[in-house]
Amino acid sequence: MASLDLMRRAEALVFQSTGSVSRATLARALGNDADITQIMAQVAKRTEGLGFELVAVGESWMFRTAPDLAESLKAVRDKPQERLSRAVLEALLLIAARQPVTRAEIEAFRDAVLPQKTLALLQERGLIRSVGRKPVPGQPQLWVTTEKFLVMYGLRSLAELDPLLEGLRAPL
Repeated sequence: MASLDLMRRAEALVFQSTGSVSRATLARALGNDADITQIMAQVAKRTEGLGFELVAVGESWMFRTAPDLAESLKAVRDKPQERLSRAVLEALLLIAARQPVTRAEIEAFRDAVLPQKTLALLQERGLIRSVGRKPVPGQPQLWVTTEKFLVMYGLRSLAELDPLLEGLRAPL
């Protein structure tokens, strides 16, 4: 059982963060000998039944609105998030399934042109990022999904998408 002081310190660190807090950051704040997994499990238990909950995103943690309240609170937010079009969602799912992937590879799978503005929109929203260039002629950018993608869709890791994306992973 972790001390109340360590749990409170972990809660405060996650609360003040605008994104998720990594295991390494928690270890620096709580001490390298702290059992981060146990502490965060206790923090999660302390938030049960509240208006927010602690969720794991990969090897990081963040607070998120309780799922049963999220829908009813959307109506009072200042500006609702614009929905992504079907074509943009399709491109995003292909990136998630095949990452790292180039624009040309996405186009080959879709058998349709992928406008540059689609990738720009996904990058602007923080859902994808470039991880370099593919070592082939033209050196096209390689795209992967971000942690924000996981958060937006309520996923702990891309492994949770595996059953849904299996058909998208076929060879080109």
